[in-house]
Amino acid sequence: MDKLKPILSVDEQIQHLKDKGVRFEIMGEESAYHYLTEHNNYFKLTSYRKNYTKHPDGEKRGKYIDLDFAYLVDIAVIDMQLRYMIVPMALDIEHNTKLQLLRKVEEHSEDGYQIVQDYLDSLGANQKAIYDGEIDRNRGNVYCGDIIDKYDGAFPIWAFLEVIPFGRLISFYSFCANRFADKNMKNNFYRLLTCKEIRNASAHSNCILNDLKARTASHDTNAGVTNALMSIKGMNTNFRKNRMSNARIQQIVTLLYMHKEIVTSEGVHEKESKGLHDVLTRAFKNNDYYKNNPMLKGTFDFLKLVVDSWYTHE
Repeated sequence: MDKLKPILSVDEQIQHLKDKGVRFEIMGEESAYHYLTEHNNYFKLTSYRKNYTKHPDGEKRGKYIDLDFAYLVDIAVIDMQLRYMIVPMALDIEHNTKLQLLRKVEEHSEDGYQIVQDYLDSLGANQKAIYDGEIDRNRGNVYCGDIIDKYDGAFPIWAFLEVIPFGRLISFYSFCANRFADKNMKNNFYRLLTCKEIRNASAHSNCILNDLKARTASHDTNAGVTNALMSIKGMNTNFRKNRMSNARIQQIVTLLYMHKEIVTSEGVHEKESKGLHDVLTRAFKNNDYYKNNPMLKGTFDFLKLVVDSWYTHE
């Protein structure tokens, strides 16, 4: 293990940033002190430094290039607003995924009890133990404990969907996709897995815009998402490939795609469209901050292009 780092006082945190080349011109040291004391913690805020490069050599070797403390604060605000959009959009996707499952079960004339039992019987010992733990944790829950008490041991699908977490829902969705030999559902399964990652990060208040460099994604973008992106007017292939090779942007855009595809309510779309456009408006509020950072500027330009195309708003 590396040597443990000492806890720094706020004054020491500011001095450390100055030693690393961070400027305090737009937001002075006094304002920065107040911000770090009252509004955000040093560890979270400074994670956004990953989006900036350092001088490779010379007198300023190891110091950040063109980084003001205010830039970090600005990204933190945009990040927060984006997270606050992702969570409700993920809830919309979860709700409509359940509706789709119920429709599919009806279309295939499935027994609502048997399909749940068949799914549970398909689980290996380890997954079955995890599932049992999920149910046990909700016993006595004020919101769904009564459903478990009523149906425990023989859940119909309409009750089952109300007591399982999002991850279990996706697992059950995959089971149904295979049972129905439904190609679109199988594609949605992989997209839902991607949505779950960004949803969990946002719900736990993890930073999501703090590492936007290219080639961090562990897998290629889903073909349906790629095709939808390439149909956007003005979308450049290299621009798309570069931005979508970042794991975080890949997850965000996949969630935007799934919401566009699976959520049917016009009212919900209008609400989320307004919220997304508000976030992008905020992202461009201090556009001058990012004129010398092509990675950040390119990310905001890319997200705006996608949102403007997929989420029209009056």
